[in-house]
Amino acid sequence: MNTNQTTGMSVYTLGTGGGPIVSSSRAGTSTAIRVDGATYVIDCGMGSIRNYRSHADWGELRAVLLTHHHSDHIYDLGAYLVTGWQVPGESFTRPIQVFGPGRPNRVPALDQKHEQDVAARVGNREMSSTEEIVDALLDKVFASDVLIRMADEGRDEPHKWIQAHNIQIPESTGACAVENRHPQMEPFEIYRDDLVTISTILVDHRLCFPAFAYRIDSRYGSVVVSGDTAYSENCIKLAQSADLLLHEVIDLPGILQTFPDGPTRDGIEVHLRESHTPYSEVGKVAQQANVSSLVLHHIVPNTPGTADLEIMLNTARRDFSGTVSIAEDNDVFDIGGVELQLAATESKGSLA
Repeated sequence: MNTNQTTGMSVYTLGTGGGPIVSSSRAGTSTAIRVDGATYVIDCGMGSIRNYRSHADWGELRAVLLTHHHSDHIYDLGAYLVTGWQVPGESFTRPIQVFGPGRPNRVPALDQKHEQDVAARVGNREMSSTEEIVDALLDKVFASDVLIRMADEGRDEPHKWIQAHNIQIPESTGACAVENRHPQMEPFEIYRDDLVTISTILVDHRLCFPAFAYRIDSRYGSVVVSGDTAYSENCIKLAQSADLLLHEVIDLPGILQTFPDGPTRDGIEVHLRESHTPYSEVGKVAQQANVSSLVLHHIVPNTPGTADLEIMLNTARRDFSGTVSIAEDNDVFDIGGVELQLAATESKGSLA
């Protein structure tokens, strides 16, 4: 599975399930991109950390990128950050850069009236920025562990090893949590080192604002991860001519069949319908983006036998002329020029 890779660019699907569901078949959504032995992780879904250590060690990790703050994308974040903090033989070798959404200046809402309704319901609750989440993990959630290990084992201040950054959306976009959650915009760079350049753009995840897609470019090629999004012209723009697009997908009838009737079901149906990309559209996204290959991940529903994987695959292939795959946990995709090859020894969603 290329776990000994020292050169090249590969994509590791650490978790391919979508939603805050405990699944016996898929870990929560998470993707690792390795370039010449350095590793960049996008999202930290439930159970993905075990799969990370099947493919990379902590000394390779350089950055963690969060597409948004829904729980299924950050469940394992604390584990990623604390586990590699000065454990003998299992340590970060450089400060880890964590990028993700800042705190919006307004509570996301459909319009001003809805904003007032939401404010009345949530009371004094506030959203958090990525910097605040990382600070809370190190200084509150794991405070006792951190203090004891600093005292007992002589470890350094963890903030020296973990550096969080709120992504600053360009003011020129006019992005707003209420009036303009998904403005048309140009991708913008957030990170660069000797191996990769990482850029991002806003995508449309309904009231979860801000939500980002990411693109990683290296000398070997380019990979785009859509994050959670409905059909998004911004995502198409970010993914133009990429070697590989990993895009979320939903089987809406399949997930709705798992819910009992009632007002709770009605509310989540609206969210799912307007926040995610149905399999009937995902191939069209890849075709318009002119990517070489499409990999479907963040599968919803993510429990065994509930999503119609065959119809997902066939529908995407109908609309997209490149290669299509449905990712399973621990699949490995090698990037090299315009060719993409599935390197996992076993894959249930093989390339066409």
